[in-house]
Amino acid sequence: MTDTTTGSTTTAAYADATQVAGSGEVMIELDGVVKRFGSFTALHEIDLKVAKQEVVVVIGPSGSGKSTMIRCINRLEEHDAGRIVVDGVELTRDVRNIQEIRRETGMVFQQFNLFPHLSVLDNVTLAPRQVRRMPKRDAEALAMELLEQVRIPEQAKKYPGQLSGGQQQRVAIARALAMKPKVMLFDEPTSALDPEMINEVLDTMIDLANGGMTMIVVTHEMGFAEKVAGRVVFMADGQIVEVGTPKHFFTDPQEDRTKLFLSQIL
Repeated sequence: MTDTTTGSTTTAAYADATQVAGSGEVMIELDGVVKRFGSFTALHEIDLKVAKQEVVVVIGPSGSGKSTMIRCINRLEEHDAGRIVVDGVELTRDVRNIQEIRRETGMVFQQFNLFPHLSVLDNVTLAPRQVRRMPKRDAEALAMELLEQVRIPEQAKKYPGQLSGGQQQRVAIARALAMKPKVMLFDEPTSALDPEMINEVLDTMIDLANGGMTMIVVTHEMGFAEKVAGRVVFMADGQIVEVGTPKHFFTDPQEDRTKLFLSQIL
């Protein structure tokens, strides 16, 4: 792995990125993943392992490949080279593999992507009923349990347009959880929110992390990273530049590119 600032090989970052916490079972593995858009290479041979129940926070400047990396994990983007394995299933062009991985992987985006013509309850129950063939009564019971978990059960009968941005994002989280995923991917889930709504979404994510959910979170919320992350991954120019614990990142980052980024946002 090459530091794009100095041209040197960042072997320490490479080693950390490919080792899971403790002796934990590997839930997600990226091995030499490359993604190109035409002549532009968005991901340069990404190597990363995430353990079961581990929370990995990915930070970096805009255009560094953070969102592209997690979008490749559930095939919203097709990688051009390398291997992606989720819970023992390799992501290939086989539709059955793609469907299996998507069933086990929930994703929350910057935008909420709720169906405006459906109530909150119907938004949350739609996928379990259609994909997992769950009976309506069971799906609604599960939905209410999840809305309680994200702290908005009283909003069940409302429509998305009647909710605040923070409430809509919590509905989106509940919707993803309704498929009972083993992995949750978050792509800057608070970036579209007003500042006063950010904490209510982060609190929900903290609850998930404390409950043992395997999570990869792309975010600029350094407080969340410091409080919840098992490891922090810093990306720049489509590469993993440095990996470490929150304490490492916020007290003793090693790479010049990391230090520059942190000096600009902290």
